[in-house]
Amino acid sequence: MRISETIEVRDFELTDIRIDKYIADYCQIISRSQLKSRNADLYINEVPVKHSRMVKNGDIIRIEYDSVPESNLLPENIELDIIYEDQNVVVINKRQGMVVHPAAGNPGGTLANALLFHFDDSSYDFDEDDQRPGIVHRLDKDTSGIIITAKNIRTHDFLSQQFRDKKVKKKYLAIVKGQLPEKKGIIETYLTRDRNNRKKFITSQFSGKYALTHYNVLKEFPDASLVALELHTGRTHQLRVHMQHSGCPIIGDPVYSRKIIKYSDLTMMLHAYILEITLPEYGLKRFHAPLPERFKKFIRNFS
Repeated sequence: MRISETIEVRDFELTDIRIDKYIADYCQIISRSQLKSRNADLYINEVPVKHSRMVKNGDIIRIEYDSVPESNLLPENIELDIIYEDQNVVVINKRQGMVVHPAAGNPGGTLANALLFHFDDSSYDFDEDDQRPGIVHRLDKDTSGIIITAKNIRTHDFLSQQFRDKKVKKKYLAIVKGQLPEKKGIIETYLTRDRNNRKKFITSQFSGKYALTHYNVLKEFPDASLVALELHTGRTHQLRVHMQHSGCPIIGDPVYSRKIIKYSDLTMMLHAYILEITLPEYGLKRFHAPLPERFKKFIRNFS
């Protein structure tokens, strides 16, 4: 079912403001993220316009968007390792193996289910977006580490904009097979889906989405390396594909790394350990997730 609303721009003093921002911030009808997720069509004076179109006094805006689908997401009492919490956000050290939000094959036991249980009525404000409550970004199931979630729609938009504008710093630790040619460097490619396996990505020189990763080798083992990785773009599977592209796939990666007999009992050795982001009321913050036990054990056993 589609919902349609019409508003007139009147007594508006600001100039150079986008229609999506005007609808979300001044009319407070629907948030900018929901305009996208609910397939909104925007019109000015009955002419279809992009979400980036500027508005002016006298414009008649019409919004059409999908109604909220019935939610089947249920709260689940799942323990969370909370690094930080305030009235707007929760920063979590996600355990390896936890799926971020429900999908085919993972209907429950997810971070989204756990958040619904954790949020109380006074802080939770996602009446129209409870399929993925507060989820701003994601980590793969087998990747552990820092993930930030929002408690309300405005914070969700505030944080999401920083991810879109690439103003968030995300650093990871990985244990990879072999040694990289340089102690520090960049990996710069395009990423595209593998035509033979739609769940997998491959590198390309000229097509796909641009991807840039900085790496810094922290410690070398006889046939492996501990590497710090910094994302400068946030593509799906970026670090996993870039490490494979470099000839040093992440140990334990079930998709991009071949089974290594010596490390056959290891799960994916990738951990998000630093997140630097600006919070709505407290400014720039830097969060750190401790080194997981599987990394400590590897370092002890193979140093």
